[in-house]
Amino acid sequence: MKNLNWDDIKFFLALFETNTVSKAAERLNVNYATVSRRIMRLEDSLKLKLFDRTQDGFVSTIEGRFLYDKALEMREKIEALGEDLSPGTVFNQNTKISLVPFLAEHFVIENLAPLHYRFPELRFEIDTSSRNVNISKLEADIALRMELPERGESICKKLGEITYVLYGTDYWINRLKNNEKVNVITYSTAFNDLPECKYLVERFGTKSIKLQTDTVSAQKKASESGFGISFIPKIAIQPDQCSFYEPDDAVTREIWMLTSKKTAHSTPKKLVMDELIKIFHNKLTQ
Repeated sequence: MKNLNWDDIKFFLALFETNTVSKAAERLNVNYATVSRRIMRLEDSLKLKLFDRTQDGFVSTIEGRFLYDKALEMREKIEALGEDLSPGTVFNQNTKISLVPFLAEHFVIENLAPLHYRFPELRFEIDTSSRNVNISKLEADIALRMELPERGESICKKLGEITYVLYGTDYWINRLKNNEKVNVITYSTAFNDLPECKYLVERFGTKSIKLQTDTVSAQKKASESGFGISFIPKIAIQPDQCSFYEPDDAVTREIWMLTSKKTAHSTPKKLVMDELIKIFHNKLTQ
């Protein structure tokens, strides 16, 4: 085994699949003697008899059959590796990322730009959905979620925690700081169970709610337009925009990355996963 020449495996596979030395030689574009010599060398290295020589050709022994099954796996992996590494196919696939809209619109897309500049061949598909996609059924390659799934076969990694802040124009933030009544902007009633919605109701009451909408972007826009105070992730706010106030009783939510084993072994998709881990680590620990 120590002296096994893996190049001999190609000759073994050809002979196993053609049953005759002449056909194997024709397939490999070599002469008859080369095939015979390589098979003899392989059998000598393994100290095994791989073929019975019969009038009908070379018939595999049990040991030969076993080696064929293993060698076939090896050939398929080598061929797949060659396809994966060819310039035309290495990045010829989408990396589909499923995430809630505010993460895409205010954080992920802009921070993935440096990766795009380094590897312009990469292709992204951004699915802005609150639906819990099925990773095991490959509905997405990567999912960024605010909570872990209750069940399902996926690889999960915590990327960090986001902090929520009260956001609005100077007028509303000043009223807030002075303990005066404020108008509140929040999610529609379908999202009442979210921690950020509960916080607003508990602190300001339902009568303070003046505008409800389904996205962080719409809430942010409403705050900037003077409708009142929203409670949104700090990472969605640019330094030159409206004022924000960090409450003493902080509200945070975890961000998790879900993926599958198949995705984790894909070079282009692994590049995206590693970049997302780095982005969240760098931005959320500042």
